[in-house]
Amino acid sequence: MKLPRIQVRSIKHRMIILFLALSLVSIGLITLFSHFYYSKAVKEDFVTITTEATDRLNHHMEFYFKQMKNSTNTLINTSLTQTWLMKEYVPKPEDISEIEMEMKAYVSFNFPEIENMYLVSNDKRVLPLFNAAYLNSSYVNEAWYPSVPVSKVTVLPTHRLKGTGPHVLNMLIPIYSTQNLEMIGNLIVQFSLSEIEATLTKSKLGKTGYFFILSEQDTYVYHPNSEWIGKQRSETSLNELILNDETKSTMYDLNGTPYLVSYGISGYTGWKIVSFVPYSEMAHSLQSAVQSTFITFAMISIIIMVSIPLLLRQFINPIKHIKSLMESVAMGNLNVRAHKVSNINEFEILISSFNKMVEQLSILMDEVSHYKVKEVELQLQQSEATIRALQNQINPHLLYNTLDIIKSIAFLEDVPIIERITHNLADVYRYASKWSYDEVTLNEELSSLTKYLEIIHIRYPKKFESSVRVNDKFLSCPIIKLSIQPIVENAVKYAVEPKGGEAAIIVSAYQDHQDLIIEIADNGPGISDDKITSLEEQFNNRSSNEDTLMSSAIGLANVHTRLSLKYGQAYGVSVHSFSGRGSVISLRIPYRSS
Repeated sequence: MKLPRIQVRSIKHRMIILFLALSLVSIGLITLFSHFYYSKAVKEDFVTITTEATDRLNHHMEFYFKQMKNSTNTLINTSLTQTWLMKEYVPKPEDISEIEMEMKAYVSFNFPEIENMYLVSNDKRVLPLFNAAYLNSSYVNEAWYPSVPVSKVTVLPTHRLKGTGPHVLNMLIPIYSTQNLEMIGNLIVQFSLSEIEATLTKSKLGKTGYFFILSEQDTYVYHPNSEWIGKQRSETSLNELILNDETKSTMYDLNGTPYLVSYGISGYTGWKIVSFVPYSEMAHSLQSAVQSTFITFAMISIIIMVSIPLLLRQFINPIKHIKSLMESVAMGNLNVRAHKVSNINEFEILISSFNKMVEQLSILMDEVSHYKVKEVELQLQQSEATIRALQNQINPHLLYNTLDIIKSIAFLEDVPIIERITHNLADVYRYASKWSYDEVTLNEELSSLTKYLEIIHIRYPKKFESSVRVNDKFLSCPIIKLSIQPIVENAVKYAVEPKGGEAAIIVSAYQDHQDLIIEIADNGPGISDDKITSLEEQFNNRSSNEDTLMSSAIGLANVHTRLSLKYGQAYGVSVHSFSGRGSVISLRIPYRSS
């Protein structure tokens, strides 16, 4: 099951969440690094403290054992002790009593924690402190018996007297002859743990931390839990504790509670004095630091929740203002303007840019509207030009019928010239009457023009001259219908007729880059400068072209208007006149294949 995805769209909420996240990450990183380095410091401090403590305990126990050993020197060097330990000597009962009294006096004045003392000869004869009556009893089951004789001071691990008695330690002290310095036996000092327990109890670490001692055989010499004393460590809950000889410190989890463990080794006995302290007690200040971190984060969160909305107003309000204005602009209201709502430089620039954008957008919209109106006007002008061109044509039905009658009469009366005139005239008007919005090829336009010129030749059979000189490659170029013939008609009207037909008209074409230039030249009287100026004004003033279309026949202005409306302002009619020698009318159209 997918959890619903929560989308936060408000910039205020996003910034609050962002600040909270950044604060959380920052505090989390600080806590993480603090915890790491502080834990490391806690362990180092623990090792330092416990090392000093174990060194003091080692020193104290070594001093205690040495003092106990040294205090026996008087006892073991007495003549009675020396004599009793010799093999050839058989002690008297009063001698044994005297030795026993000396040993009791030693215990009373020196170490009251001593439970018993034994003199053991090399041949393992035993003289107990308090049981002289049992001089010949068996001591085979005593913990110290298998170890004697020994040539150096040895402290045996803790054991129970007779299996169920109190816990005791045994110090084996070698005794040397005062005569030849040979070892003649051992003194076994059997003492309780009271002094060691008192020392370790006073040396607690923290509230519940404690020390315990392990022998070289990994048995408990001492532990606050008396049930563990004398047992192997493998038989207790600390069986998985690893005491590393390299670091001499480690972490150990006991019943879900982490403990810091460190130990030191006694140079006198070889025992390990182990410190065992709950980590929470050593890292109490770390917990305080973590708690203070959480409290700090809670306070920062509250401050962010309260202060950020107040601080964000100076950023949010200008954005809301601009947002509302943008919505108004989107609805089409271009009259809105942003006012100053903040002293922040970026917002001032944004507001100024917004106002400029709306002004430019308003100007562009006005220009677009203007161009749309102009486009509609151009379309209307083009349609009007087409209509006026059609209106200026002769009613084709009446014209065709009349020409057919004249042609039939000329054929019956055998008048071929009239028959040819009517035939050409019918073709010319038939071409003109078939009006269409589509273009025609230059070849079609020139074919109709040729028939028109043939009529003019019949009218002036000996004087009029005409020539159509157009390369065949241009004949497929599209051109607006009835573009050339009206120009030729004007030339006939203003150049040929005034001279009684004694004139010439030449039609030619050539390519100018991507355009095709068609020239109609005549040798008439030319066109006056005033007339040329008037024509150029009509060509350049689009508004006057409508009046021209509405008032005049298919002349120069009409042709120019239709060409410029169809192909653009760069195309149309241009006039060149040479006074007394003639004129040249040029048509510029795009050169392209049909």
